[in-house]
Amino acid sequence: MAEPERATSFAKSVERLHHEESALDRALALRDQFARAQNDNQKQKETEAEKPPAETEKSGSKMISQDAPVLRPTPSGPMRQMTDRRAASARLGKERGDAAIKNEAATMAQQFRSRQGKSHDQEHDRDH
Repeated sequence: MAEPERATSFAKSVERLHHEESALDRALALRDQFARAQNDNQKQKETEAEKPPAETEKSGSKMISQDAPVLRPTPSGPMRQMTDRRAASARLGKERGDAAIKNEAATMAQQFRSRQGKSHDQEHDRDH
């Protein structure tokens, strides 16, 4: 009872068993995937809206909350006075420097005008 010879695979001999995916099939699959993603996103928004806001602010990485840099309290007394005095003197020096530059510019402009006035007078005297 020898079995008759048959093809290596029955599926290969069946026509139209393999379906080529068309652009329409891909579009339909993408549409379904998009609809599922929108539903998931909507559900996620609803669950976030139900949570109290303080809970979401507190949540986060423990590492960040533990390793966050903390401002040291500013010293008072003589240590702070030295720093304040240095900052105040630097600010005052800058203001004085700016004022000195403005004063120097004003005196130079005044000297220039006075020289111009004298030269105009001399030229006027020569013409007469």
